[in-house]
Amino acid sequence: MEIFGGLDCASGWRWIGETAKTVVAPDEEATALKVMRGEGTARIEDVSVRAADAQTPGASSIAVLVDGAEAEFVRCELIAGNGADGAKGEDAPSEMPAQAPAGNAGIDACSDLDTSGAPDETLPGGAQVENVCDGALSIGGEGGAGRLNNGGSGEIGEPGALGAAGSGEPAAGDWSCAAGGTGQGGDNGTPGEAGLAASGLGTLSSSGYKGVSGGAGEPGKPGQGGGGGGGAKGGAAICPGGAPGAGASGGSGGAGGCGGLPGQGGGPGGASIALASVEGKVTLQDCVLQAGNGGKGGAGGDLQPGGLGGLGGIGGTGVGGSKAACAGGQGGQGGNGGPGGGGLGGPSLAIAYRGEAVKQEGKTMLQTGTAGVGGPGGSSNMTENAGMAGVVAMEQEFP
Repeated sequence: MEIFGGLDCASGWRWIGETAKTVVAPDEEATALKVMRGEGTARIEDVSVRAADAQTPGASSIAVLVDGAEAEFVRCELIAGNGADGAKGEDAPSEMPAQAPAGNAGIDACSDLDTSGAPDETLPGGAQVENVCDGALSIGGEGGAGRLNNGGSGEIGEPGALGAAGSGEPAAGDWSCAAGGTGQGGDNGTPGEAGLAASGLGTLSSSGYKGVSGGAGEPGKPGQGGGGGGGAKGGAAICPGGAPGAGASGGSGGAGGCGGLPGQGGGPGGASIALASVEGKVTLQDCVLQAGNGGKGGAGGDLQPGGLGGLGGIGGTGVGGSKAACAGGQGGQGGNGGPGGGGLGGPSLAIAYRGEAVKQEGKTMLQTGTAGVGGPGGSSNMTENAGMAGVVAMEQEFP
């Protein structure tokens, strides 16, 4: 097929291509001219092909796309518009997850736990509490038991090595909640890794150009549960009527908070390409190619902060001169989710090709615009995972 522009149809079809080209300029966002594979060589003369600016987030503006065809362009203008900015990555919820369950309270000294009316010799500590976070589990340690002759120590919070439990009151010696009887608070959860910043060149195919999105962040880890508080000892005559009884039991630790959800990666900026050749054989003679500006990469999505840990349960109250038991530790806060990575900036390319390089003859001129900057990382994380800027090139080969 041969297409001739630059003709004055009102004056006998005389050639005026040096001063006036036939314009192909669709208003809608699309590749302005596609040359598809066929028999022989397509020849196009004195045509000005102008692509509109892209509007859809991440869309490209491509003047001419040659898909596996043999094509010759003579005295043509191939002018691309600007690529569109990339879409922002989806934000995680801004509100932190619900606070984790609080620990259970211990039992007061001399409490009756059976039907006989006689005080039990062992009062169990506050039961452990759990917080389930998308399959991960944080557990507040059980409180220490209250007994007649000594108090039991609490249990450690999980997961992790800290969140230590409070020690129970020994049979003899000075003891207090302030001196190690209170359960320790759990460690905060580990924050999620930030999403990877977009990098690279993007891809070129018969569908056009496709950039690189930023990576999604990782979710934060749950906080550790607090340790259980230590239990107190009772005595031979602490209960009403001079009866023996067990000491107060300790409160259990609060569960750790759930980790925050991550932000999603930002979308790539669209490209501005005057001529894209995909496995084609293209010759340019006395042509002008002009690319516009690449679109900005989309910002990464913002993270969700981790949830607060549950409060520790209070210890039971002492009677008859026995000491009060100790409280459990507060659960650790969940780790923040990771912010999303920024998207790749869109390139500005006069010629983009995959396969055979484009031949240039005569006074062919190539011009570019500016590349789009990479999108910033989510939650103002601009330095760690901002996307790379796009490429500016007269001729750019794609793998």
